[in-house]
Amino acid sequence: MKRLLLLWVLLAACTSQREPNPLYAPTENVLEVVSVLRLHIDDDTYRFPPARDFSGKNIYRVVLRRLESLEEIHEEKFQSGYLTDVILFAKGRALERLTAYELAAQHYKRVLELESPLRKQAYFSRSVCEKLDSASRIEPASGATPGEAMSDFDRRTQMLKQLQAEVEGTHYVPVVREELERTAAARAEYFGARRTIEPWLDVIALQQYQLLVQDNAESKYRNAHLLELADLYAALSRHYTRRYPPISLDFDPATFDEYAFGATRLYEAVSQQDGAIEKIEASRKLEAFLAFTLRVYDEKLPR
Repeated sequence: MKRLLLLWVLLAACTSQREPNPLYAPTENVLEVVSVLRLHIDDDTYRFPPARDFSGKNIYRVVLRRLESLEEIHEEKFQSGYLTDVILFAKGRALERLTAYELAAQHYKRVLELESPLRKQAYFSRSVCEKLDSASRIEPASGATPGEAMSDFDRRTQMLKQLQAEVEGTHYVPVVREELERTAAARAEYFGARRTIEPWLDVIALQQYQLLVQDNAESKYRNAHLLELADLYAALSRHYTRRYPPISLDFDPATFDEYAFGATRLYEAVSQQDGAIEKIEASRKLEAFLAFTLRVYDEKLPR
């Protein structure tokens, strides 16, 4: 009787075990991974953040990691050449969205060495990725003059704009737009940093940040660019008060107000963007900057 009871308990325990949730089950085949990638290959990642899987991770990173995991698990099978072209091509697609252009081009090159129906697409993609890689490597040399630095950024921008015309109508349009945005951001950051030791570059730095905002009004990073421009206005305000203390006769309220109003207006604009991740940051920076301006006017016009 005890044996029968024990057997019944064991059977009940076995039958009560649930199958694992398929959502969290490991990837079983290449087709499953490639189908997910194909679903998001045309996503406009310039205007919207990259798609995420159920775990909240970047879908392109997830696809790349899953393909690598399949290669590790089924090493012997894939060494025979099974779906080699598909895997290489899919990894290239994922890598180019992760800005690993050189590595993506290498994967497309390997596809070209195979007898594959993907060769034509791989040839075009390899060319695009090589141009993206070449453009992204153009940076001002150490010790370059402001004019030389500007020429380098102009050359990089021109290369990308030419490429933008070549990829019209393909999934590379948002990729190139993202790279153009990074170029504009790099230019603004370069002159923004250089102005701290060469004050006469203040105007150029301000102009570059304004262009970054104007030319990327549709970007998913628009609020971040607005914050950067606001930060520059705030920095110019503080620099002006250090150069011309508010209590001095050289202090010009109109000049200070121009910088201060620019910072305040932009901080307010971002702080009112409901749902934006930058909203809290903008609100805190606005409070701190307003406290700074109140102190300035208190010194200029003491109570």
